[in-house]
Amino acid sequence: MDSSTTMTRTGSTTLAHLLVPSISVLVFGLIFWMSLMFMPQMLNGDGDIGRHLTVGKWILDTGQVPTRDIFSDTMPGELSIPHEWLSQVLFALAHRLAGLNGVAWLTALVLATTYAALAEALRRFGVNAVLAGVSGIAASIISAIHQLTRPHIFTFLFFALFVIILEHYRRDAKWRMLLFLLPLMLVWANLHGAFVTGLVLVGFYAAGAFLDKNYRAVLELGMLVVALLIVACINPAGVQLIGNSFGYLQGRFLVDMTHEYQSPNFHGVNAFPFLALIALALVIGWRVPQRLSWSGLISVVGWMAFALYSARNIPLAASITLAVIVPIADDWLARVLPRVKNLLTRLDVQDRQASGWIWAGVIVVALIAVEANGIKLDLWNKGNVFDSRRFPIAAVDSFASAPPAGAMFNEFTWGGYLLYRLYPTRRVFIDGQTDFYGEALSREYWQIINAQPGWESKLAAHHVRWILIPPTTPLTAWLDQSPNWSRMYQDETAGVWIKKELVE
Repeated sequence: MDSSTTMTRTGSTTLAHLLVPSISVLVFGLIFWMSLMFMPQMLNGDGDIGRHLTVGKWILDTGQVPTRDIFSDTMPGELSIPHEWLSQVLFALAHRLAGLNGVAWLTALVLATTYAALAEALRRFGVNAVLAGVSGIAASIISAIHQLTRPHIFTFLFFALFVIILEHYRRDAKWRMLLFLLPLMLVWANLHGAFVTGLVLVGFYAAGAFLDKNYRAVLELGMLVVALLIVACINPAGVQLIGNSFGYLQGRFLVDMTHEYQSPNFHGVNAFPFLALIALALVIGWRVPQRLSWSGLISVVGWMAFALYSARNIPLAASITLAVIVPIADDWLARVLPRVKNLLTRLDVQDRQASGWIWAGVIVVALIAVEANGIKLDLWNKGNVFDSRRFPIAAVDSFASAPPAGAMFNEFTWGGYLLYRLYPTRRVFIDGQTDFYGEALSREYWQIINAQPGWESKLAAHHVRWILIPPTTPLTAWLDQSPNWSRMYQDETAGVWIKKELVE
């Protein structure tokens, strides 16, 4: 074979490597597209994105990170730990560039990167391409129960990266791999308060190393935890951030009233994928228990327990569980179903010759261009907008140019949207940042919204002059009967009441 033929084949191989998409690229593209298909649910499934955009905009406009409350009438000037400030800036930048479309694209990009990274890691762990790709998509489907346009999506990504690096370390015992976790923690601690899950994960791996009698790994991981704690303190709130992140979980009332902190409802279809993951983990653990490392076993069992206790942990449980059990399942299937393994091996060879990450960029640019030109990609043909059945859009439109004077009492889940529409001319009574507002004000809110005895005195104590709540709440009937309040506006979503002294 002459040199020209060899060079031609080499060039063809290189071209194919660059142009043929790998399984990880396919996972990235598919999840990015799927995320846009379901984006209206993510955008409207929670009321907090409005607050995040408002805070992020304030930071961009002033160049400062607020550490005191400037967004409520109930707790102005109180200490507010900025545990999501960097993600709020990113969301605000995306919104500044492209409105709510920008928020949607950023969310889809983070989710696609998370599960493509997981699929790529499984490939590097030796898992066949098809199983790695299916696992990445499965992780996304399982996590859909808590996929929203909120800062916690960055925790999905950074937790997955922690899992990948720790699994590499467990396999190769190269301590230098652990150094990558330090800059990741620096960014993560400023993106979202759930960075503490990374500390817990490292602790689980240290416990596993101890049970394996790998005392060198115990020392390295122990030193890593200390270093991560130090790095996590590099944020606008310093060491207070760590106490705030752990402290919220100790507030029983606030945790119980927050839907995402409750146990998953297995009567609902959205919990079925997690149920399937539990079944898969049990089967693999039963059939090949000897292959499970102590670190993997502790991490899987620990995060399964966390997820059963609180549904918001399901996405994290999915990442660690699939990263641990899929390589074991791959080996087990090779022994049980050798013909299937042979077929997958042939596909595997082709995938290892492919890369094609350029297609990830092409997919992102193409889908963004489509939506930027007004074409809706979601299943409901609604586009990336706030839903008028979910938020008081028409009510705010009715007075946006001249809002009622004085302090407002508002529906809890609308606080973020109202900040998005009315701040800085008006502030809210409460919004979704319950870790800041605390138990006392939250109890007052429920007392008022449910028209429990003393509700009028609570409104008076907070100098409330107008009220914006759903017409189905118990308070509305009392407001209509009260001589002190007059209905200013009402539709199917919202009603507005104003103090009669202001009307007169």
